[in-house]
Amino acid sequence: MKKEEVEAIFERGDLGPIEDYLEAVATEKQLPAAAVGMCLIRMEEAAPALRAIVARAGNGEELSDDEARLLFRGVYILGGARDTDVCRDLLRLLRRPESELDDLLGDCLTESMARIVAGVFDGDVDTLLSLVVDQSVDQFAREQVLAAATFLTWNGMIGRERMQRLLKAFHEQNLADDENHAWYAWQQAIALLGLRELAPLAYRAFDDGRIPDWMTERREFDEMLVDAEQRPEEIARFEEVGLGYIKDAVQEMEGTDYGYNETFDDLDAPFGDDLDTLWSHTEPVRNPLRHVGRNDPCPCGSGKKYKKCCLADQR
Repeated sequence: MKKEEVEAIFERGDLGPIEDYLEAVATEKQLPAAAVGMCLIRMEEAAPALRAIVARAGNGEELSDDEARLLFRGVYILGGARDTDVCRDLLRLLRRPESELDDLLGDCLTESMARIVAGVFDGDVDTLLSLVVDQSVDQFAREQVLAAATFLTWNGMIGRERMQRLLKAFHEQNLADDENHAWYAWQQAIALLGLRELAPLAYRAFDDGRIPDWMTERREFDEMLVDAEQRPEEIARFEEVGLGYIKDAVQEMEGTDYGYNETFDDLDAPFGDDLDTLWSHTEPVRNPLRHVGRNDPCPCGSGKKYKKCCLADQR
């Protein structure tokens, strides 16, 4: 459904049933921006179906292709609408095995989930933080939830002392294997929250190899910590590292959605008539570089570090 079609519907006053827009979100292979927008405008009507699909996925139920697409796009819509009623089921979904999360969420898990979780957070601190310390949870889910908790601590929804205790216990009890991505979010939390008193623990984690150079550098930690001390009230510090809330659900989905938003004619790669076969539209996009370290040489061959090249472009 195109923008002009939605405008015409509003002019006629004939919005039609929300089920039509939900069906578009679930079935259209290219991102149906107008249908997504309509669901956001009519969240009271759209939310029950979107929450239900999250609950089913959290229960481990098998989803059809259309249902999986609705789930993927639905978590963005719910995050953009800050629908707190879905929080418990979303956190339950994030406890599913890595293979399931990869199939259902793709790059949503690594690129957007911290902002989605922050938006839907329902105030249940215990449930949120229990996922962070659970070593059976997928490392990328833990990283994103801890990152969300960091932002929620800064904006006052989680007590600063509570978060400080968790970060200290995380190190003392060694709640993640070395080089687990949860360590990245851990040191980032200390720096972003300006917890100077916990900095020695971070330095020790760097020295012990829990946080390798490819994940982040001590210099970056120090710079972020100083910045937090100098600009404690500025949300821009969080937005600069991809934290905060979903501002535009459609924009967030572009590049990680089931649908591909460029026409084949715009692509330079010489795939010819075989392109339809190579790009199936059946699964969410997954970043093949997701396991490349931030400070590794960029695989594109530019000679720059990944974080200064293709990773920066993705953001």
